[in-house]
Amino acid sequence: MKNWLVLLVVLGLAACNTAQGVKKDVAIGAEKTGEALQKGGEAVGSALQKSGEAVGGALKKGGDAVQKVVE
Repeated sequence: MKNWLVLLVVLGLAACNTAQGVKKDVAIGAEKTGEALQKGGEAVGSALQKSGEAVGGALKKGGDAVQKVVE
C-alpha cells in the first residue's frame, strides 16, 4: 500500500512538471510566432509604402503630362 502511495506521488509530480514544460513551450512558441508576424508585417508595410510611392510618382508624371497638353 505504501508503494502505491509513493508511486502516485511520483506520477503526480511528473504530471506537474510535464504541464509546466508544455506551458513554457507554448509561451516560447507564441513569442516566436509574434516576432515572425511582426517581421512579416514590417515587410508588408515597407512593400506597400514602396508601391504607393511608385504609383504616386506615376500619377504625378501622368498629371504633369496632361497639364502640358492642356496648356
